[in-house]
Amino acid sequence: MNFRTLHRFTFAFALLALLAAGASAQDKMDKMGSMNKMSSAKTTVAIIRADWCSACQKLEPGMAELREQYKDRINFVVLDVTNDETTKQATAIARKHGLTKFFAANKKKTSTVVVLDSKNNIVFKTDHNADRDAYVKAFDEAIAKG
Repeated sequence: MNFRTLHRFTFAFALLALLAAGASAQDKMDKMGSMNKMSSAKTTVAIIRADWCSACQKLEPGMAELREQYKDRINFVVLDVTNDETTKQATAIARKHGLTKFFAANKKKTSTVVVLDSKNNIVFKTDHNADRDAYVKAFDEAIAKG
């Protein structure tokens, strides 16, 4: 075996070792990320809203109070469809929270509020509803089921 062949072999072996170490580190990071997601799993409330939606304007004061009241027990995700730019941002937010299919199916339904369990199953859904008591009941039931 000449020097050039030996050098190529050594380089290839070192590269494979480096790639394997990187993959192992990435696997560990992915597992840690999954564990963090699982440990922080809690009820999620997703709200589809728009500035121009009169039902959204009626809903928002009460929902702001509920967001404050439940901030430590519920994840609130607001998906704003006011215009093309906010809809694009909402699409990214939906993707981040595992709500891509839900958002795609409902993005034209402003003033929609859903309560999702820790596995993103819908346990409550309503639209054009400003009844604070209905939300308190749905939130408390979802939290209790945990």
